[in-house]
Order: sequence, then structure tokens, then C-alpha cells
Amino acid sequence: MVEPVRGDLYDFFSSCSRPDAAGCGWITVVLTMTEFSEARKVATLLAAIAEPTRLCVVWQLAKNGPMNVGTLARTIGIEMVNMSHHLGVMRQARLLEDHKEGRKVIYSLRPDVFTPGTTPEVLGTLTMGHVRVTLWTKTLPPPVGTSNKSRRSKSTKK
Repeated sequence: MVEPVRGDLYDFFSSCSRPDAAGCGWITVVLTMTEFSEARKVATLLAAIAEPTRLCVVWQLAKNGPMNVGTLARTIGIEMVNMSHHLGVMRQARLLEDHKEGRKVIYSLRPDVFTPGTTPEVLGTLTMGHVRVTLWTKTLPPPVGTSNKSRRSKSTKK
């Protein structure tokens, strides 16, 4: 079994929230070796989610399903114009798909990249090539080896 990689993305995602917005959840990234041609696709996906606002967008769409730009912007706590930019980056990376409902554009995670979770603890998994990004609910931390303790748990001890 491949050991989950814990690093900046994991630590960020464990506490991703804005003062007036809904928070994010937990993330586990599993990487294995891949061919160079596939590595480019994987790098595009990782670049698309390697930004705090976009990580929160992924988590919100996994948790709540399809949403329009205005709802996402309000939920995360940023301006609509900024949200539109982030959604464009994610759409170009082939992470999101969109469709129109009247005047609103509805965004969702692409079904060929996102698989919904099958347990209450897992929102779903993003898969691109040999990379899997598991999105966990906020209530439970993801399973990790005993040697990898979250920095967050150390800072809450008094």
C-alpha cells in the first residue's frame, strides 16, 4: 500500500477557511511513479488545486454538488470576479465542467475525475493518472501512520 503524502496541501486543507465563510475539510494525496506524458496531466490537475481558494472550491463542490458562481463566491467569501477567475483555471485544467441554467453558469466536478465517497467520512476522490486526492469530511482526520502527526494537533495542546 502507498503511504499518503502529508505536506503543505494537507496542513492547509485541514484548516482551510475564511473568517466569514464555510471551511474546508481534510485531504490525503497519494502519488506513485508515472510516465512523463501522464505526469503533465497530473501536474496540471495539482496546479489547479494548489491554491487555497481553489482547494476550498473543490471541497465545496464535493460536499454540496453543483453550484453557480455567486453561491460559490458567497460560500467561500470572495468577490464574484475572483471566483470566476479561479473557476476558469479549474475548467481549463479539466477538473470542472459547466452548463447554463438560464443566466447562471453551474459548475461541478467532472465525473471522469471525481468519484463521490461511499462513507460519511469521505466526500470523494479526485483521480488523474496515478494520483489520487481523497477529500475527507471536516469531522474526522484522515487515517495516517503514527509517525505523522498533524501540526494542528500539537498547537491545540496547552
